[in-house]
Amino acid sequence: MKMMLIQQLVSVLLSMLTPELMRSAIDRILDIAEDAARDSKTPVDDAIVLPLCMQIRKAFDVPDND
Repeated sequence: MKMMLIQQLVSVLLSMLTPELMRSAIDRILDIAEDAARDSKTPVDDAIVLPLCMQIRKAFDVPDND
């Protein structure tokens, strides 16, 4: 019974996720990661995290609109 309810809930949630909503969520997550890397005192974050975020943006076509 619980498994069937969970499957239905997940199905409904997935049907609500539009591509634009997913891009918006990914953009917000990447913005947080980029800001944290820029605010850190270590240059390693800038060298690793920022290029990785840029590649994720390219791969999923998520522009940095801030």
